[in-house]
Amino acid sequence: MSAGYLSLVPMALIAALAIPLSVTDIREHRIPNRYTYFLIATAIAGTLLATLLGAFWLAFASGIAMGIVTAFVGYLLARFGAIGMGDVKLLIAMHICLGWHSPVLVLFSLSLGLALASAIGLIGLVIGKLNPRTLIPLGPYLLIGFLVVSYSPVSAVITGEALS
Repeated sequence: MSAGYLSLVPMALIAALAIPLSVTDIREHRIPNRYTYFLIATAIAGTLLATLLGAFWLAFASGIAMGIVTAFVGYLLARFGAIGMGDVKLLIAMHICLGWHSPVLVLFSLSLGLALASAIGLIGLVIGKLNPRTLIPLGPYLLIGFLVVSYSPVSAVITGEALS
């Protein structure tokens, strides 16, 4: 078994917590720190361990870089009220995991999650269920984007895992 498989452990934990995190975000409009900090620590530990056991250091550097960029941009967006800090911390964990495999997966995941949230928001506006000031919990859509990208055949092609 390749050391790279250890990087999948934090991804599996995010997948396992996707439903409880989504339900909490929908009900309370928050994602608890005890989960997000745990996921960030697990993402760092899992990708670092995979790297120490033989994976490429560039993969680890890429994952950490994605996490840092996400933290910086997310913090700026949160300061202006465009996104919650729970969403930012969740994104950091997801982007460390995906960035370890390929930075392209980070862009796909984020784009898919935001597009889905936008589509649902627009539909809600059109049918009159939402107004322009309605806060939409972003976590569930970000998690859907993460899960679709993480477990799709396209991801295997992008990362080269389908070729081995």
